[in-house]
Amino acid sequence: MESYADVVVIGGGVAGTMAAIAAARAGKKTVLLERSGALGGMWTSGLIGVTLDAENKNGLLKEFLQKVNDEGGCATTFETKKYVFEKMCIEAGVELYLGCAFVSAENVNGKITEVKCTSKSGVITFKAERYIDATGDGDVAASAGCEFFFGNGEGKVQPMSMVALVEIKGGLDEKYLGWDGRNNFKALLDSLGAAYSLGCPNIALCQGEIYQLSINQEYGKNPLDCKSVSLASVNARKEIFETTKKLRKSGMNITLVTTPEFIGVREGRRIKCRYNITLDDIVSGARFNDAVCRVTYWVDIHSFVPGDKGYSDSGITVKPYDIPLRAMLPIGAENLILAGRCIGGDFCAHASYRVMGNMAAVGEAAGAFAAK
Repeated sequence: MESYADVVVIGGGVAGTMAAIAAARAGKKTVLLERSGALGGMWTSGLIGVTLDAENKNGLLKEFLQKVNDEGGCATTFETKKYVFEKMCIEAGVELYLGCAFVSAENVNGKITEVKCTSKSGVITFKAERYIDATGDGDVAASAGCEFFFGNGEGKVQPMSMVALVEIKGGLDEKYLGWDGRNNFKALLDSLGAAYSLGCPNIALCQGEIYQLSINQEYGKNPLDCKSVSLASVNARKEIFETTKKLRKSGMNITLVTTPEFIGVREGRRIKCRYNITLDDIVSGARFNDAVCRVTYWVDIHSFVPGDKGYSDSGITVKPYDIPLRAMLPIGAENLILAGRCIGGDFCAHASYRVMGNMAAVGEAAGAFAAK
């Protein structure tokens, strides 16, 4: 089976969905491929409700958040986000393929000629003028033979993490909530003998009596290895389940509502691009003529090993800086555009720009550029 389009977007997370909407609105026949059964990636199926570094962003991100609000949702309303993403795609004319997982890309003389995906329909071959890699880990670029960076220079990557939604009847004392209450919440878990891997466990109110529980980090796991990701996912769910059980036995009226479809990956491949954002760029506040968005987020590096805090800025002070379009254009595949955390950059820069607000803007820019 074959399908033809002007633009094929592989990956329906935040960046990929924004890219598909932008390309389709520009009049291009656009196909969006997503391995799961819903759009939004970690923003929806991953249960990450917060949209970091969104305050200075306009365009599709601002429009999307307004539509979510208009539907009566809030920042952590995952089902509303799924619905709004689907509605925006359909209205723009995006052709959706859910349950369609990327398999391989064919690169001929530095140009991708096709990508193959597997689905309920069997293997489908997609052919297009331009392709957008929004897989998060740069799977398309790697399959096409593009070179990439991985980890901190010593092969170490930040840990994967899993959050969960819990219901607490009667609510939870405010002294335990959010970042301000994390020390109290940590002391509570310690008093119960709960085993948690995140150095700064915390719990935050979503809405009503639903809370987001964050206690997990999976150290030393490889996000590019299926067995390693599987082990991390199993470990994380066990940790969440056992901790919730201890809280319930302590007298808290708490129920585990759900864990996410997949564990959260902070970093995988960083594809070598025409420009790679550097530590010098983020501390000097670099400006570029081909800027697609401005980053204001700090360097958020999570510990490679269990520790007291779990994260650090490594003493780096960030000045607002630009992400250039060149950092989205991989070397070795001229008709491939990157959208998401796999764009070109070093370890420290990636730890700053990888968050949702920036990746939404990068995705929109990728779709607009693909439509030119």
